[in-house]
Amino acid sequence: MDPAIAELNSITLFEIFPRQVTDNFFLATPRLAYFRDHCLVPFTGGLFMQSPIRYAPMIGGFYAPGSNFNLTKRQTMTALRFDARYVYVSIPEYLEEINVINKGELAVAPVLDADMQNGVDTLNGIVAVAMARSGQGSRILAINGDAEILNNGVDPSWDGTIYTTYGGITRGGAVGSTINSVPQWCGDAAGNVGIPSYPLLETGYQDACRGNKEPNLFCANKGVIAQVKSQMVVQQRFQQERDPVWGVTGFRFNNAMCLKDDYFPSSRYGGTDAVLGSWTTGTIAIGASPSTQSGLPANTTVTVGGVAAFYNTFDFLFRISDSEQYGGGFSGFVPSQLNTRVVGQLKMMCNMQNLSPWSSKQFYGLAES
Repeated sequence: MDPAIAELNSITLFEIFPRQVTDNFFLATPRLAYFRDHCLVPFTGGLFMQSPIRYAPMIGGFYAPGSNFNLTKRQTMTALRFDARYVYVSIPEYLEEINVINKGELAVAPVLDADMQNGVDTLNGIVAVAMARSGQGSRILAINGDAEILNNGVDPSWDGTIYTTYGGITRGGAVGSTINSVPQWCGDAAGNVGIPSYPLLETGYQDACRGNKEPNLFCANKGVIAQVKSQMVVQQRFQQERDPVWGVTGFRFNNAMCLKDDYFPSSRYGGTDAVLGSWTTGTIAIGASPSTQSGLPANTTVTVGGVAAFYNTFDFLFRISDSEQYGGGFSGFVPSQLNTRVVGQLKMMCNMQNLSPWSSKQFYGLAES
């Protein structure tokens, strides 16, 4: 077409409103907000992150007068050990775009500011997705997440893996069940998903209680949250409550604030992204000897469906380096020797530690509205 620019286009400006970039990609993750608020412990340096735990009593018991005491010194303590895990996001720019073109009053949204915000959101998204998964096997570079933490060494977690070790300690060995959390199957004996019944959730909540320790957070995707609310309407009165950490409305299940997390594993609302990873669920195979407590059917392929979890966030340690550069800071731009491209990274050293896996609990096989 000659001329290439039409008449109206040549004499009419176009409007950009609002004068900001609307985010239609990143999802909401109240779990990450809670863990930053309740569990953040700066990592100041060291070869490992090590947390001492007690797993056995001293030797003692009833005795007859005059009989000898057992004076054997037994080991009652050990330590969970974790190493540093690293995550990055690259921010590449061209000098012509940020210094010549995208500037002044005609720059509605500075590309550098927009890309830096995207970088921070990308970093948070990568961590949020990884929090539900693991840091073992093929994911050895990732943080140690829910699927690994909330396991008992016998039953598969929602991702289909049985985690026989945690923090370098073998579950069921000398430490017994002290670092175990039994995954809870919520479906039927044929492997189909089920409704999250009130008694099942109440029993799971009580499993994660001991003395004055109780879960204070419940997270699931929006489909599971809708199902839980429909069950609670029948069983008890509940009141919507504005969460002081995340700032949205939720509701209470005993002491736990119940919030929907868009990055929580789900068959209906899950997703897969080349950068963030996968938070979608499918089917997993169950072996011949699942534990009775899990409710899992033996020798069956089950549909994972929706996933949920009760957390005692005060037993989690969310470790982030206190280094300015590795605490999520920007490295600064480094110029290329071949062209005008500059690139820098947002980098963070982070990991998750759980001091008492039994004080939190995962559920899967949940129907989603």
